[in-house]
Amino acid sequence: MFELLALGTLFLFGFLAIGLVVGLLKLVFWVLFLPFRLALKLLALPFLALGLLLKLLLGVLLLPLFLVFGVLALVGFGIVAVLGLLVPVLPLIVAGLVVWGLVKLFSRPAAAMRA
Repeated sequence: MFELLALGTLFLFGFLAIGLVVGLLKLVFWVLFLPFRLALKLLALPFLALGLLLKLLLGVLLLPLFLVFGVLALVGFGIVAVLGLLVPVLPLIVAGLVVWGLVKLFSRPAAAMRA
């Protein structure tokens, strides 16, 4: 039983040692290639600025279109919401109109008063 524990501990320290060596190699290569990465970023800077400018231009051109479609969508959603609230009340409105029409139909005209 103790042998398995010792073997696991040896594997753990072996992996730690390998990780330390790999980490140091990564650090060395990172520092070694840092000037090249900085130079490439400086060379790519005009292209990044051009891409940002094109995105900004496209956004400015499409903003009025998005605003118009947004307003149309809000108006459409408002109409749908009002209809959604009025449709369940429609039978009551029709019944009220029928009662009003029947009352108006069967009521006697008011007598004209003479002064």
